[in-house]
Amino acid sequence: MRTRKAAGWGRVRQMLTAAFTQNLAIKSFSMCAALLVVAYQRGSADEKTRTIPFSVDAQMPQEGSERELMTPLPPNIKVTVQGSTGALDELAAKNPSVEIDLRDGTLSHVHFNAEQLAVPPGVKVKFVDPPSFDLEWQTLINRPIPIQSSVTGQVADGNEVAKLSVEPPTVELRGPASLVRVTQVARAAPFDITGLTEGSYQRQLALDPPPNRTHYVNHASATVSVEIRRRLITVSFPRLPIEVVGIAGTKAIPAKVDVTVRGTPEVVRSLQQELVVPRVDASKLDTSKHGSQVLPVTVDLANATCEIQPPTVKVSF
Repeated sequence: MRTRKAAGWGRVRQMLTAAFTQNLAIKSFSMCAALLVVAYQRGSADEKTRTIPFSVDAQMPQEGSERELMTPLPPNIKVTVQGSTGALDELAAKNPSVEIDLRDGTLSHVHFNAEQLAVPPGVKVKFVDPPSFDLEWQTLINRPIPIQSSVTGQVADGNEVAKLSVEPPTVELRGPASLVRVTQVARAAPFDITGLTEGSYQRQLALDPPPNRTHYVNHASATVSVEIRRRLITVSFPRLPIEVVGIAGTKAIPAKVDVTVRGTPEVVRSLQQELVVPRVDASKLDTSKHGSQVLPVTVDLANATCEIQPPTVKVSF
């Protein structure tokens, strides 16, 4: 009985020994292959897909360049990547970026590809959004534009603004050609004339900000001058007869003119028609023979100005 059991255990040992020693190379290869399959399956099960923002790091033209980028650059692009959870977490933690070289100011199209994107080993780039975009550049130019000013408020009673001037009259604007060429004026801040009486006034006033992407080259303010005078009114004296002085027996054609007098209210309103006398001075005419000559018509008034229609007449002698 014991002999049978011993023989049985001997056969079992032989079988086990053969199982572990025979065809060892094939069995080792099979074992390694099985381990690789298991590792691949576990790795595949751990792979994820995630969209990670890559900030756009643009190298722009140096200061003083004659080129200006008009296209707004996106702050980032969205990159969809695939890889293990650990690798994706590592990539996201680095705040990745992509560089584009715009220093020469001529690149018109940007295209992103996987080679530009620094990702860890084992991470694949699947999609990029946006995959590309176009760029618009413009040349920077300088152009002088006129400075305009205005007034605000009310002067003291009985006064008015006689003159408003700006110095310098222009300012140089620099920026992209399309913006500079359509800018018509630079406006200075309004001059507050509230309560001002007769006299001249001067103030340094800031210019309104220029259009976006442009700037004033030399200065951002102007000297604005305002002249205040007594308020003037006008009174018309139609068809006043002309008085020819200097030569007797002369005749003016036409014989009557219209006179408009402009001055302060107290001066103009006190005028009587008898004081407004149109005259032609013919004293220097050569009267040795008959003829005619065109001469100016004048009206002598103190503290007032006159407009005469017509301003000249023909004097026959």
